[in-house]
Amino acid sequence: MNVEFSKNVYRGYIIKGDLTGAICYIKQFPDQAELYNRYMEVFEKEQYITYDADAEINEVLVIYQQYYRDVFYLCMDREKAAESLREKLAGFLGTDGNGIALDDMEEQQVAKFFAGRGFHFLGGRTSGYYGPYIWRTIETKSYEVELPDGIQTYTVKLLDGFISQSWADYLSFGGAGTGGWSDGDGIINCIKSSYDLESEAFKVSLLKHEAQHARDLAVNKNMSSGDLEYRAKLVELIYSSQRNLLERFMQEADNSDKSNGHAAASERIINGFIRKLNLDCAEIEKLSNKQVQSVAGILFEESKTGQDQIISNSGV
Repeated sequence: MNVEFSKNVYRGYIIKGDLTGAICYIKQFPDQAELYNRYMEVFEKEQYITYDADAEINEVLVIYQQYYRDVFYLCMDREKAAESLREKLAGFLGTDGNGIALDDMEEQQVAKFFAGRGFHFLGGRTSGYYGPYIWRTIETKSYEVELPDGIQTYTVKLLDGFISQSWADYLSFGGAGTGGWSDGDGIINCIKSSYDLESEAFKVSLLKHEAQHARDLAVNKNMSSGDLEYRAKLVELIYSSQRNLLERFMQEADNSDKSNGHAAASERIINGFIRKLNLDCAEIEKLSNKQVQSVAGILFEESKTGQDQIISNSGV
């Protein structure tokens, strides 16, 4: 029996940071030959992508692309890859990198370099890996967002003119990656080009997801990334009626890397559905949206007291 290519399976590999798995998966499908060949050109032959920016900016972006190759394709130790990235950035900037942490170098020096060229820069780690967001413009709007615990107005920054959207977007050539984030200041940042602003994807997977982060951080600024993602993904399931998000979460579920909050949260959600319904994964995939919404609501309520964690840890 011929198995058809699944975007959800492919995306699952990417979100988990498993580039080797993603490449092996697409290699078996003749209709994905173009995508496979592109991987070989970029990651095997090191024919790096050139962006719509000046030569110096592209030089910095090649340094980040080399980091992606080191850590995702060559499977270099994560901290060694980060140290190599730090040394290359220090060399480009012409600074003495000794004693300066990579996060500080990005925030103080790399961000300044891009600001001088008319770009906004956000560095640091996303789900355990470095990969900057770099964009040109910001438009601000306000939205009223309904969440399980009430309605609240949130400021949304619509960001546009990106030349870098971190590692998942790069690994998938624009096919996967985050559509936005919140910084703990109650403001939601949205990558405008990722959404139809009237779609459920925008209203639920961006607005409600990030608004739940903002709400949770306002209550507990020390909430773990795993708990933040778990609750926000449950909110997505509660309010989604047009998409089978549970199937997507199933494909990206992975609890082996605690620093990857998205994958770990998806694993926790799938285990919660198995526990609540006493069904296997194949049966869970067949649930109606109403059934998914109902169970997600129960798991969300349990998460307020940590009851879901207590049950899971008890082995029930």
